[in-house]
Amino acid sequence: MKYYETLEDFGMNNYADIGLAIDLAADAGDLPKLNESVCAIDALLGQEGQNKAVLFYFRANAYSALRTTDPEFQGRQFDWKQPELTNEIISLREAIRSSEFADLDIVRRCQVLTNLGNALDAVGRPIDALAAWDEALQIEPKFAMALANRAIGLSGYSAAFYDPGHQCVFLAGAAKGFEFALATDAIWDSEYPDSVQEQLEAKHQHVRAYLAVNCDLDGFDPDKYELGDTSDARAFNCWRLQHRLFLNPLNDIGAHSIAAQDVFHLPNHTYGLDDPVIFPRYFDLLKQEYVAACTLLFEGLEGDRAYAADQTLLGFEHADYAINTVQTEKQKAAFRMAYSLLDKCAVFINDYFKLGHDPRSLSTSFRNVWYCGRGAKRVLHPNLPIKNWRLRGLYSLSLDLYENDFRETASPLAHQACDVRNAAEHRFVSVHEMLLHTGDIGACLALSASDLESQALRMLRLARSAIIGLSLAVQHQEKHLKEKASDLVMPILAIPKDPR
Repeated sequence: MKYYETLEDFGMNNYADIGLAIDLAADAGDLPKLNESVCAIDALLGQEGQNKAVLFYFRANAYSALRTTDPEFQGRQFDWKQPELTNEIISLREAIRSSEFADLDIVRRCQVLTNLGNALDAVGRPIDALAAWDEALQIEPKFAMALANRAIGLSGYSAAFYDPGHQCVFLAGAAKGFEFALATDAIWDSEYPDSVQEQLEAKHQHVRAYLAVNCDLDGFDPDKYELGDTSDARAFNCWRLQHRLFLNPLNDIGAHSIAAQDVFHLPNHTYGLDDPVIFPRYFDLLKQEYVAACTLLFEGLEGDRAYAADQTLLGFEHADYAINTVQTEKQKAAFRMAYSLLDKCAVFINDYFKLGHDPRSLSTSFRNVWYCGRGAKRVLHPNLPIKNWRLRGLYSLSLDLYENDFRETASPLAHQACDVRNAAEHRFVSVHEMLLHTGDIGACLALSASDLESQALRMLRLARSAIIGLSLAVQHQEKHLKEKASDLVMPILAIPKDPR
């Protein structure tokens, strides 16, 4: 494989040349040239002084082109394992987290975020896709491709719901998105064929026709609902809405008060006559532990700083800006609980899809539950319903985690999160207002307060996506099961808790 040290080695004079070379190679279906482009970009990324945001954006484009111009693409676009798509996602995420991203022009930043949303939606992760499109629209609310793809994503996401009311709200949002994308003042990042707008108009009309026949949203106001009886409850619920932490798909549309309830549960599902009715219990326990983790993190970030236990605890002065408080421990606990929820989701997957793993073994971790065999013989479990796209989304979500036996990840933060979890569970994590040094101190992992907060929030969002994804995967599976006469259908009856 040829190694490139400069742009000139690649026959280029600037970054624009790389982008053009990738576009031309994609148009020509030149896979060797696209692979060569990836090699050139990887070599440049290893050097100081390069604009990593731009290079990672081009790298993502190259992997996208490798995937879609491959002659076998149509036959494998629904495969669960797609290394090109995984590399596209991680490249876009690396572009966003690079220090140069904020200095990119508005259009380029919107392109990166829109492409990330498109890629996440392509692997069955609509929750994360919507977050990416919304971030692009915060930068430029009239960015046409973010509006259009968000509308398409809302339509696809709504099709997975068991609640027709939720479907109507999502489709109404999709109709608005299409309308804004087709408006005369929409901002298009380049010239697209007329067929693109024609396709969007056709989708718009299809959604409007469905709404007219099936939905009555006259007078619907998503912000008219109460957020709690006390100031503390209102503050907590506002915080969860802003961070999209409610177990309610409506929270993915925005921070509207209608979403301030954890109403999502399992759809009706079937059991054999001799099977124990276990999945509603599993799901209730997942939800309860998730809500507890949200509460701990909120209290750790926003709660009373004057805990009596902190006042009476004798501690050594380390003179290193260490923060040793009950609040910090609540944040650590929230992170650990959220991480462990993913493994509990794996236990649910193992039992519901009858994968046969021992739930007490490491093989039932969220990263590993999908496979049978080990090492080079590891393959996707034959019991997995490959056409269940919501389950495929959960598989993709597992790539955001790191384990020693699994080198492939789709998140640049996966390795750090694994380190923090292992240290928090088995060693020590020391949290600091300001880090004076990097690296471990003996068996103690040093972490900044901002890193702990971001890791805990990220893990809660992953846990939320997994819990909602479980219900959607069950809904998909039940719709396509051939019901037996002897099957027992378990309807889900939601009973509000007594506030006393």
